[in-house]
Amino acid sequence: MFVRVFLNGESQELPAPATIQTAVEHLGLSDRHLVAELNLEIFPRDAWGKKNLSDGDHLEFIGFVGGGTS
Repeated sequence: MFVRVFLNGESQELPAPATIQTAVEHLGLSDRHLVAELNLEIFPRDAWGKKNLSDGDHLEFIGFVGGGTS
């Protein structure tokens, strides 16, 4: 059984049950500097393993990169 979701705009199938954390692992992302947005709602990292995904969900990961001028 699979859950079909949109990950960063692309349709993907994840093994059910799937959570935000499973999506991070599926994409091979490091969650250190990521923010997760599920259906236009920001989810704190401590909720990623608890929030189940449903068919048709839209999940976006936004990464932060440090930088600046010297």
